[in-house]
Amino acid sequence: MQCFQFYLPTKVYFGQKASENVGKETKILGKKALIVTGKSSARKTGLLQRVEKSLKRAEVETFIFEGVEANPSVETINKGTKLAKEKKCEVIVGLGGGSPLDAAKGIAILSTNPGSLVDYFGRNRIKKNPLPVVAIPTTAGAGSEVTPYAVFTHRENRCIRKKIVADSSLFPKMVLADPELTLSLPASITADTGIDAFSHALESYLSNRSYPLSDVLASEAMKLLFNYLPKAMENPKEINIRSQVLYASLLAGMAIAQTGTILVHAMSYRLTTDLGLSHGKACALLLPSVCEFNLKEGHPKLTLLGECLGENMENMTIKKAAEKVVTTIKDFICQLALLQNLKIEKIKERTIEDFAQEIMQDKRKLASNPRQATLEDVIGMYKKAL
Repeated sequence: MQCFQFYLPTKVYFGQKASENVGKETKILGKKALIVTGKSSARKTGLLQRVEKSLKRAEVETFIFEGVEANPSVETINKGTKLAKEKKCEVIVGLGGGSPLDAAKGIAILSTNPGSLVDYFGRNRIKKNPLPVVAIPTTAGAGSEVTPYAVFTHRENRCIRKKIVADSSLFPKMVLADPELTLSLPASITADTGIDAFSHALESYLSNRSYPLSDVLASEAMKLLFNYLPKAMENPKEINIRSQVLYASLLAGMAIAQTGTILVHAMSYRLTTDLGLSHGKACALLLPSVCEFNLKEGHPKLTLLGECLGENMENMTIKKAAEKVVTTIKDFICQLALLQNLKIEKIKERTIEDFAQEIMQDKRKLASNPRQATLEDVIGMYKKAL
């Protein structure tokens, strides 16, 4: 059997009412907490007040940093860090979707490390342990609550780029995954975040860095999302369905914490920064063309992948099996209505080439991708998607 290492230092609480443990669990990590959250939804739903009340009841002095935007910027992290330092916070509580959770990680980094967040872009550049992070996800998709990654936007030469910080010290100390917190999500956000989780699972499963234990996590996540994500859109208040989707997102996050992602995520970033697409829609656009490229010449897990998606793969040629899987993924995306009425202006050839040239610099993603891709291959995948 293949040798592997598995590292997941995050304590996970999963289930209804799990978020009610935030006070007593945070108190173990520090007596002064900064809650990092988005622009308004947590306050409007009353969730922010509930978390704040739980912390204060546990005698944790609490401060609030609101207004984290989608795809948090370096400037936002600087503002949050200033508040955390002024108040001498000892623990950061991330409350929200992937953006507030990533922002919490960024603030945790700069609260203990000198310089700018830019200094930590890349892998394993953090010198001192960040402040401990408690993650409370309110969407089912990003998986940041169980990964050592955080993604930020940064302006470079008048262009906005997504940048990743990856370091084992960025695993949150604790996650409180409560499906009740996802009950108020509209169908559009349910689909958008859910397809991100599905992409995590599929990319992990196909990755050259995958191994038996990561495959267990990824395959189970795919099965659950394929079956329950459409149901969550149809029955948004059904707690059992929401539980299955949140659990699947958690598993998918655990999977990419071990393997990373492949070309879908690498190629998606410029679609977000340059075309204004949400991360989920960008992944949805790219999944079919990237999967077609990776599967059309076969893959050791091709048959198992089709079975994860509910297909009977018996007696199929490699070509037919690959076509079947890609068609099923396309149908799944259509079922979620992610690309319905999506209008993208015609993109110039040189813009696509610029996108592809950037991908060719990402040696790690290229190495993880199951099939070696050339510049022309990446350009071709972009053209098929757009």
